Amino acid sequence: MHEVTLIAHRREEQGKQKAKALRKNGKIPAVVYGQGKPAIPLMFEAKDLLPLFKYASSENVIITLKLAEEKGELKAIIKEAQTEPIHNVLLHLDLQEIQLKEKIRVKIPLALTGIPDGVKNGGGILEHILDLVEISCLPTDIPDQITLDVQHLKIGQSLHVSDIKLENGEVISDPSKVITTVIAPLVEAAAAETPATAEAAKEPEVIVKGKKDEEAAE
Repeated sequence: MHEVTLIAHRREEQGKQKAKALRKNGKIPAVVYGQGKPAIPLMFEAKDLLPLFKYASSENVIITLKLAEEKGELKAIIKEAQTEPIHNVLLHLDLQEIQLKEKIRVKIPLALTGIPDGVKNGGGILEHILDLVEISCLPTDIPDQITLDVQHLKIGQSLHVSDIKLENGEVISDPSKVITTVIAPLVEAAAAETPATAEAAKEPEVIVKGKKDEEAAE
């Protein structure tokens, strides 16, 4: 679990044009959604958000949110980060307020470690099919990732969501989903072609020419 502290300012003016103007001035518009409370429009200095996105799974970082010139603070996580698709520039943040003593649902990256037996000794191919798994846990128990050992897998064997064991938390994703599997190597069987061993012999055509006796006409 990672935690960062961010300072935000209340945002009085809203709308697409106002948000665009904020971004031009180096600020990022945001909204924090509370449990049974009205949403609060906010804005951050773009540079202040850099510590939040240095982690591979930034959406699971616990944010201690402080409002400038106001007392108190709250805990939140990223609900959605809207980015410009071409240049991957952050446009807007949606935050969800959380309580440290209440479980939340989060998606955790899956990592594989080791070389499967079926790859090392059988020439198989390891396919990583599922990248994320959803779990329920306390915010303080959110793991950075879930690492699974695949060394024992032989050709034709797989790991499923049901194989994940958590000390603190519960897996929510479908237990039957395949995470990774070792498949057999692809063998291309080339059809054997039998070359012609002999050509049909052609007998030469013999032409016999006879001479005709010419009789002198008198």
